[in-house]
Amino acid sequence: MRYLTYLVLFTLVACSQPMPESYQPLPKAVEILDFSLTNQDSETVTKEDFIGQWSLVFFGFTYCPDVCPTTLAEMNRIAKNVEKDNFQVVMISVDPERDTPKQLKSYLEYFNPKFQGWTGALNEIEQLSRQLHVFFQKQPHGDSYLMDHSSQIILVNPQGEYQGFITEPFDTQKVSDFINQL
Repeated sequence: MRYLTYLVLFTLVACSQPMPESYQPLPKAVEILDFSLTNQDSETVTKEDFIGQWSLVFFGFTYCPDVCPTTLAEMNRIAKNVEKDNFQVVMISVDPERDTPKQLKSYLEYFNPKFQGWTGALNEIEQLSRQLHVFFQKQPHGDSYLMDHSSQIILVNPQGEYQGFITEPFDTQKVSDFINQL
């Protein structure tokens, strides 16, 4: 009887959370190791900038022709429906060669002026991307190049830990509702 009671209670709690199907929680949140990057205002950012707030993190680049603008537009829809004060959206550039702080600021203001844009030394970005299971690679494209990269959104908890990730397709309302429940 006790087992049945716990099963019913667990089912009710699980059903009360509007977790999007595309959200993949980690079995246990993972601490993010130290890093040092630069934000769109040319200020240093570290893992401490994740502390105290929920963060949606996306790795992309300002010259991206398709995935990045679409994902950032969806993240803007999510952000508009999040009712938390302790919430931020961060785009980390996978193209620090071209994505200066000024370039990031101009680009992100088009989507949402509250979005954070972080760039820095390639080795720092690579180290952070490996921790968060994000792939990116430079690909020649005519006289220039593009960046192949993962499109998932990373969820970082207020303790600064990698909590899980959200994959496409994004149901922006379900993601917003889920974040509001956290």
